[in-house]
Amino acid sequence: MELLLATCLVPLIYSFICLYNLALQWRNSSCYMLAFECYKATEDRKLGTDTCVKIILRNKNLDLEGYRHMLKTITSSGLGEETYCPRNFTEGQEECATLSDALLEMDDIFFFTLDRLFKRTGVSPSQIDILVVNVSLFSPMPSLTSRIVNQYKLRNDIKAFNLSGMGFSGSLAAIDLVQRLFKTYKNKYAIVVSTESLGPNWYCGKDKTMMLANCLYRSGGCSLLFKNRRALKHRAILRVRSIGRTHLGSSDRPIGALFKRRMRMDTVVFNSQRTYQELPPKLLQ
Repeated sequence: MELLLATCLVPLIYSFICLYNLALQWRNSSCYMLAFECYKATEDRKLGTDTCVKIILRNKNLDLEGYRHMLKTITSSGLGEETYCPRNFTEGQEECATLSDALLEMDDIFFFTLDRLFKRTGVSPSQIDILVVNVSLFSPMPSLTSRIVNQYKLRNDIKAFNLSGMGFSGSLAAIDLVQRLFKTYKNKYAIVVSTESLGPNWYCGKDKTMMLANCLYRSGGCSLLFKNRRALKHRAILRVRSIGRTHLGSSDRPIGALFKRRMRMDTVVFNSQRTYQELPPKLLQ
């Protein structure tokens, strides 16, 4: 009788333990966005139509048709008069950006958004457990993540990640990484910083497919604060339930839509092919 009872109880207890662990894992694997801060540059870096015209006219490699093409693309892009550009553009250094220019651009965006995020939420930098930085077109050494760790003196056990070359899906990849880490590490704060480096990526030639990046992209960025403690869900802006991404890297046309290449020994440019305009309908299929 005792043997029969033990035989019945062991599977029952095992099932109970498994259910308890699953419930505990589900409870602690939530991903809540508590706050975010967006970047806004100073007024002297505003890129209205007049400023765009001045920058375009500085490019002596363009002919009349090239000037017309760029002006037409900019005016029909829908960006308006309230966008901003890196400082080296307004200073006339878009053709000869230095490493210092690129780092200054990143630091300005990082520290602007993070200073305000810490101040508004009351969260101390020492409380941050996970840091993910996403910048596709710029990956220096030391990493951009390390610059943030150094600036705010973050803990030496912080889990820091630096994503580059991820293109338009970089922000999604960064948030997805945080969500997956939250399933392993309980009751943690995570910050995602996402932006793009434009300063060293201005194209000064006359290839129309490569001019497109000059016309469409502007300075911007944001920092987002996440937490996986359910007790704070009432403070959350949103809850991240699932993230889906479609990777078209196996196809030659999508993988060649956005890339960097060297034009001369001293010039590396960002190439934005027309192919990328065909991708959104394909992703929706």
